[in-house]
Amino acid sequence: MPNPVLERLVDQRAEQMAAMDSVLNQVGDERDLVDAERSLLDASRERIAELDAQIQPLRAYEQMREAHAESVSSLPRPADTVGARRMDVEQRAPLYRTAGAFLVDYIRANGIMDRNVRDESAAQRIYQARADQLSGDTPGLLPTPIVGAVVNLIDSNRPLIQSLGGARGLGGIAGATFTRPKITTHTQSGAQTAEKTALPSRKMAIGSVTFTKTTRGGYVDISRQDIDWTSPSAWDILIRDLADQYAIDTETTVAADFVAKATGTKPPALPATPVLADWTKGLYTAAMHSYQAAQRMPSRIWCSLDVWAALGSLVDTSRTVFPVNTTNEMNAPGTSSLADFRGDVLGLPRVVVPFAPAKTCIVGPADLYEVYEDTIGLLSVVEPSILGVQVAYGGYVAFGSLAQTAYVALDLSAVTSLPTVAEVSEEEAAEEPPANHGRGK
Repeated sequence: MPNPVLERLVDQRAEQMAAMDSVLNQVGDERDLVDAERSLLDASRERIAELDAQIQPLRAYEQMREAHAESVSSLPRPADTVGARRMDVEQRAPLYRTAGAFLVDYIRANGIMDRNVRDESAAQRIYQARADQLSGDTPGLLPTPIVGAVVNLIDSNRPLIQSLGGARGLGGIAGATFTRPKITTHTQSGAQTAEKTALPSRKMAIGSVTFTKTTRGGYVDISRQDIDWTSPSAWDILIRDLADQYAIDTETTVAADFVAKATGTKPPALPATPVLADWTKGLYTAAMHSYQAAQRMPSRIWCSLDVWAALGSLVDTSRTVFPVNTTNEMNAPGTSSLADFRGDVLGLPRVVVPFAPAKTCIVGPADLYEVYEDTIGLLSVVEPSILGVQVAYGGYVAFGSLAQTAYVALDLSAVTSLPTVAEVSEEEAAEEPPANHGRGK
């Protein structure tokens, strides 16, 4: 007989291991763990330790029970003297007219009436008269199993923040605001007008860029019953979801500010249906203005989902302009793939920002916009009077541009050929609140 408590604990342990694998798979080998991911791994590791402390004695009990069963099975058993039914005739269940008739057959079948001599025919009648009770007769006792982990349709990666060098540490910076020094007036170099005349001179001025800290996060009040009675555990799923929503919220907030502060000189607007030549001229012109403003080469192209789809589907007369593999396309201006957002355009890595507004395409350097973060992580407090637990997940975030004119956006206002996101059905809208930006359920 299976041990339901042991099976539930083992399933929960497997879910924790799967959660840790999921976090590590998202990190991959291209970046370090962020504070939110480390907090999730620590929470999973502590939960596994708690589960192991409960699983070990239960497994010892199961081993003892199996040893007992083996000992009992080795003991001699009375021979089963009920004869086999004949296969050449149809067996009919006997019809007992009274309870006494059934009782007499039962006594004869068990050898009680004739000095331990079993009546084989009576035993056969008793066997045929039995009532078969199947699982369909007791639906109220059958549990509804949950197979596998809970499906999560949220992408908690932060491609924009990662492309900007990741979030810098904010924990050691005091105050509600802080500043980054920036040279506003440079010194001067020029020709000497005549011998023994003074060279050009200009003093350097250093100003500052102000960063303001904001607090982001969310909380849920959960009952002890929901924690103790659910399988998979609602507690683990809840913590993971709070961390995912925090990641989405911070990425969305930074994306809105990043797009708003891309104020570099825009190239001429692209036509309604731009071709490769239009995209190439627009991107190179934007790169020119970006370098002119920052005196450094641009290193990224940031684009929204619709622009990613448009660039990926560009074709000339016979081929895709941005192929997946450039081995056979040596003259291709870039690469693109439906399998992921990685790719490049004209030698620059293309970063897809899913939360950016439609028609977003920005060219610029990756080191003149900064994001700072101090992840608080998980906070919880027990509410004994109502048997509840209030749990929150959050952090402090500060972000800003050190050179807004170094980020140049293409003017796509006249473009009508960009793909559009599918309309959300009424059922999906009812299930998913707008705050999630269509990224998860």
